[in-house]
Amino acid sequence: MRSSETSRSVLTASTAAVVPAGPVTHAHYRREPYVRCRTASGTVDAKAAAWTRTHVLLHWIDDDGLAHNRWTPAATVHRIPRDDSAWRDPYDDFRFYYRPVPAAA
Repeated sequence: MRSSETSRSVLTASTAAVVPAGPVTHAHYRREPYVRCRTASGTVDAKAAAWTRTHVLLHWIDDDGLAHNRWTPAATVHRIPRDDSAWRDPYDDFRFYYRPVPAAA
């Protein structure tokens, strides 16, 4: 399944009620890592807005333009390059994601 086809239904309302234990780490503003979350019903590409040792707070916009924020178990999430994501945040800090490559001497 493609992420864009499943982003509305992959993470149910029950995952929103998760309150992770332990300290929460937040990503730098507009520099959140892109991640892919796999579930029994498909995958969703998102940004990791925050995380603990056991959970990740996903943020993404679905095909209807609705914003979603859901905590999900960290074991279901892995980091991906921005270019591999089916969804891209239009407000990204492009200098962070696309650093210039030094010229060969």
